[in-house]
Amino acid sequence: MSGELHGRYARVLDAVREAARPGEISAGWLAAERSDFVRFNHGRVRQCGSVERATLELRLIVGACQARRTLTLSGDPAADLERVGAGLRWLREALARSHPDPWLSFSTRPSRSRLVAGTRLPLPEEAVEAVCTAAGSSDLVGLHAAGPLARGFASSLGHEHWHETDSWFFDHSIQADAGRAAKATLAGGAWSAQRVRASIDGIRSQAQLLCRAPKPLDPGRHRSYLSPRALADLLGLLAWDGFSARAHRSGHASLAALREGEHRLDAQVHIAEDLAAAQVPAFQSDGFARPPRLDLVREGRFTDWLASPRSGREFAIRDNGAADAETPEALSMQGGTLDEHEAFARLGTGVAIGNLWYLNFSDRQACRVTGMTRFATFWVHEGEAVAPVAPMRIDDSVYRMLGGALEALTREPVQSPDTDSYEGRRFGSITAPGALLAGLDFTL
Repeated sequence: MSGELHGRYARVLDAVREAARPGEISAGWLAAERSDFVRFNHGRVRQCGSVERATLELRLIVGACQARRTLTLSGDPAADLERVGAGLRWLREALARSHPDPWLSFSTRPSRSRLVAGTRLPLPEEAVEAVCTAAGSSDLVGLHAAGPLARGFASSLGHEHWHETDSWFFDHSIQADAGRAAKATLAGGAWSAQRVRASIDGIRSQAQLLCRAPKPLDPGRHRSYLSPRALADLLGLLAWDGFSARAHRSGHASLAALREGEHRLDAQVHIAEDLAAAQVPAFQSDGFARPPRLDLVREGRFTDWLASPRSGREFAIRDNGAADAETPEALSMQGGTLDEHEAFARLGTGVAIGNLWYLNFSDRQACRVTGMTRFATFWVHEGEAVAPVAPMRIDDSVYRMLGGALEALTREPVQSPDTDSYEGRRFGSITAPGALLAGLDFTL
């Protein structure tokens, strides 16, 4: 494995380790990427380019006081080391004006780790050829991003951590008409033109179905199937605060009633934070190690939360090394026994939902959520998708959807990557199976 980014930025972390004066702790959290981007519109290239970006959150601690500053790195060792030196001078001045932080948590135990993992990535022109050929005359819109992604951490106490992986995703949709589209996201594993073609062929078939006259759907409770992506959307909402120790201790966690035993999900429901499977760094910016896997829900019961060392000090609870935000980065729900190809047959007659959109809580304490169906949502009659359903609003309780209403989960969970690239590409994903529900409440 080449460790391309490590070769460019390792000297910066070396400088951080050596920067502390007597009585100081110096630390640095580095985020780096080199990314090829291609945007598609109407099945053709709209925009393309390559970006290299690296930032260093530089930190200085003296006693119970700390100061931080984020630097943008250039990849030129001499220039970057000069920026680190200037940043340290600024931090020392800031520390002189700082007040003690009562919940300051920083690992004082030296630790080391290094992971560099490669996979098959396409050249930009290779990705363009595969997408444009498979798209043909379809109105395909999409974003392809690929390249190495890295996180590093170092401190004067002896922390040396590096995590670098080759990653890619292809987020794409095919427009059926002015208001309807079918969508899919590819990621993980080795890239191949065959995978791209298979995905585009699949959503092209859905887009053709979307051109049929839509079926009006009356408000009420309808038998439903949530695709893996739709269930991932729902889990993503729960990730806001449902598993945060700070949110539970502060009284505003959406899954409070589950943790307190007032509600229980179906015994099929097993949810974990699985860093190892998603290739997410198993260290965080305070120098603490994170468990490769942490069970959050087992057999429908709340078993653990994400507790940062800071929350551990503030609330006098056991922490598990979670990052300060205490939000999952690799949420994973275990599959069941239903073959995905048989899901519509088991559904019989009802609604098959491809995505959920604008999700939010309508009653956080009851874990009641509301949102819109979007992209490919179909009316299924006797096991066959026969017509699109116009966007509808759902309003239902997670405790009912994944509790008494849950009939089955599909066997193979599907990974939905974090495709946000506004401040750089990110590690992380949500992995979920499809879910067959006896009923889902639609309001309009």
